[in-house]
Amino acid sequence: MKLSEKTFLYSILLGGIMVVLLVGYFTLMLPSLYVDYVQRANLESAIEIGQQYEKEGSYDHLEVRNPTSTFTVEMPLKENKLKIVSKFFEAEVEVKDKDLQSFIQRFKDFDFEKEDIDQMELKEEDIKEVEDLIQDKLLKSAVLSKEYPLEIKATEKNSDSIYVEEEFKVHPVTDDLVVFEFGISDESNHYTTYVAMSQNEEKIVMTILPMMSSDMNEIAPVIIKSIPMIVAVVFFLVLVASQLFSRKIVNPIIRLAYYARGVKTEGQFHVRPFKIKEKDEIGELAATLNELYEKLQKNYWELEEKNNLLLEENKRQEVFMRASSHQLKTPITAALLLVEGMIGQIGKYKDTKEYLPEVKKQLKSMQKIVEDILYLNHCADHLQREEISLLPFVTEVTSHYQVQLEEKNIRLEQRGEGCAFTDGEILKKIVDNLISNAVQYTKNGEKIIVSIKEKQVMVENYGSHIEEDLLPNIYEPFVSSDTKNKGKGLGLYVVSYYVKLIGETISIENTEYGVRATLSFPS
Repeated sequence: MKLSEKTFLYSILLGGIMVVLLVGYFTLMLPSLYVDYVQRANLESAIEIGQQYEKEGSYDHLEVRNPTSTFTVEMPLKENKLKIVSKFFEAEVEVKDKDLQSFIQRFKDFDFEKEDIDQMELKEEDIKEVEDLIQDKLLKSAVLSKEYPLEIKATEKNSDSIYVEEEFKVHPVTDDLVVFEFGISDESNHYTTYVAMSQNEEKIVMTILPMMSSDMNEIAPVIIKSIPMIVAVVFFLVLVASQLFSRKIVNPIIRLAYYARGVKTEGQFHVRPFKIKEKDEIGELAATLNELYEKLQKNYWELEEKNNLLLEENKRQEVFMRASSHQLKTPITAALLLVEGMIGQIGKYKDTKEYLPEVKKQLKSMQKIVEDILYLNHCADHLQREEISLLPFVTEVTSHYQVQLEEKNIRLEQRGEGCAFTDGEILKKIVDNLISNAVQYTKNGEKIIVSIKEKQVMVENYGSHIEEDLLPNIYEPFVSSDTKNKGKGLGLYVVSYYVKLIGETISIENTEYGVRATLSFPS
């Protein structure tokens, strides 16, 4: 899933949670909070009206939440009268019935200070007694008859200032049914009376339904009090959701930053690939970084390898320059002595015909050294590989050593045949050095065996041995086992260089009869 899709899904999910939260709050919690608020407000209003009326004895200056239904009853302790007061009227009620007087007197005799108000409860028999009195005394007699147990004198008050709004609507339902809507409001409530009127051939039917609606401003304090809780819950949900979302989005980015910093401090790209399971843009970024670091690591090692080759080449050139300088001193010194002797006509050097060839010989020796140095720098950039038959090639190289072989009475044997795909000039340098070493270190009267196989040449000289301590360093410059004749120790160093240059391998080891050098060619 793409990062944009994850973000969109996160937004949808978070929005859905908020909607569920708000819907749950408004459907489950808000009504109960509103009911609780209204009940507390009604209780406070009852307490306030009771205290203010006791102080003033009138409704003229009182603010009443429900003026239509609110009234106060005064009971004088020594009279059988009641006084009923509201915003709309005042009435005096004289109780004439003995039973009612007795019941009211029992109520007057109740001592609020001595009784435990909190433990009071309305008993079932008390309720039954009240119901019986109302049924027998008040409902069975006509209100206006002389036998009615109560004598009522009422006075109406001006209620024009109480109601602030009036409305009237007609709702035709069918041809025979019409609903009239009468609305009126005070400062706190809206009163609506619905009158449904229908008519048929026999009668007119009227149904009256009065309703009271609370003021919508009452709900504002409930919502305001709920704001801190709503904010806290929303903040908590957003915090939790953001934390979970960050684990999916931010944490991989932080891991990538740490990974990049680790690669930076590592320096040589010795790092493992960054592992990430995400398939979004962050996963693509991690894969791209892995590819980038892998390519940089490859380039780094290639540069390291080239740098090592350059260091080795510099070392080789330095070694050859030092060796060549040392080798050039001898023929140069000899040539100068010969030339100076001939110029000065000193002693035997007067015979120029005899010593001029010696000068030429020394010059040829110097020419050979210079050519070797130039070829060594030239061959690395001008490799020419070709298919070479090894037997005639080795035969040609060994033919140059016939004089040395005869002088030391060494027998040279060649066995087998084979081919190799390589550079002929460099191969000649390698084989020439190996034959030269074999001739030099083989004792008089011993033999040298050159064995040829497919892609392999082995040169084994009998009667010689290399000290075991020297074997690990045999390819280093100026390392030689010929301490008696003070060998220069460059032959195997040159062989090692040429072998690496054309991708071959060389190994030298002691055998039961002497020393064996094995040259192997790549497939």
